[in-house]
Amino acid sequence: MSVSERCHQISVNLSPINSFELGFLGKKQLHRLVIDKPNEFAINTPKLSQDLLRTVSVAHLIAPYFPEIIETNFGIEYREFIDELYKFYGYKTPTFRTSDERVKILYKTKDKEDFSQISHANAHSGGLDSVFRIVNNLINKESVLAVHLQNLNCRGASNEASASSQQCQEWGVPFENIKLINSTESTNFDTMRTRDMFLALVVGISAYKYGVKDVLIEGGMSDDPSQCQFTEYTKAWEMFNKMIESTGLNLEVKGVDPGDIETIGEILKFEKELGIEILPLIQNCFSSPHQVGNNRRKWERETPVLAESSSYHWCGSCYKCRRMSLGRIYYADPKLGNISQNEINFFVRDTYQWMKNYPHNAVLVSDSFKDHLESLNR
Repeated sequence: MSVSERCHQISVNLSPINSFELGFLGKKQLHRLVIDKPNEFAINTPKLSQDLLRTVSVAHLIAPYFPEIIETNFGIEYREFIDELYKFYGYKTPTFRTSDERVKILYKTKDKEDFSQISHANAHSGGLDSVFRIVNNLINKESVLAVHLQNLNCRGASNEASASSQQCQEWGVPFENIKLINSTESTNFDTMRTRDMFLALVVGISAYKYGVKDVLIEGGMSDDPSQCQFTEYTKAWEMFNKMIESTGLNLEVKGVDPGDIETIGEILKFEKELGIEILPLIQNCFSSPHQVGNNRRKWERETPVLAESSSYHWCGSCYKCRRMSLGRIYYADPKLGNISQNEINFFVRDTYQWMKNYPHNAVLVSDSFKDHLESLNR
């Protein structure tokens, strides 16, 4: 586990006009986590659920540092959440202090409105796994709300939000976009210390008015704490769901683990059964938008059928795009009906070379990916 630079004390301040705006002054900049334009967010939701969200927000802000003392200008409820986070990573639990300049927390209410009841809320990123969760509910004829948290991952945020909205519009799925101002240092793989619990709770609070019974997030949790981050640990989620229950939200967070390359095979079946386009709408690329065109040129030259049938917002070369191409080839996407064996051979050879050239991607490459690639190679 890497920690940016452990601090003795961090003072997190809550805005007096936005009870979902928190920040602290670091050595070089102000680190903030803000639900932007919060006027409609969390209205008429249980106060304890909002308190829990503030606590998880504090945890997301301070997780890169694990300070010995956490000072705030508001009272922190559910401190045991932060205690358990510290214990998971082998740190002594922090000391909590409240500053003299304490602000009043704003709990907003208004006359209740009638909303159509929806069974499930999906933490929707616009990527392959979140799309699978949406479409799986459509196949099962169950109602689902998509909630997108924009700027949780700062890279490509506007593209993800736009793709998520377009997907839901095409498929007739209700959609909400919650925009963050996010200048935390919870980034890259270490963001998983706290990210998914923050995400799930924002989705749950957003969906509360629809009477949802569960929030669906990415699965694949682990029972081994030495092999995962805090928000990937089964027992941490058991604890967190109990906290959510105690707030009165009346919902449970559930991880859905559809698999890896197999997911693409399932979605191809869904496309046929529902008669709609799914795969081409997926926001499925690690490359920055300005790099996509250059990265595609090799594929346009060497694998023209694969490139022509791939959405232009896929670069073809990053892990996510290679995963998509591998699944589409293996599970015989009809759009690739006239792909030649030479193209398939080139894709396989190039992907093995890519794995060799970029060993740091090993953490991303699943057993499913390797098994399907080897099957094509044979």
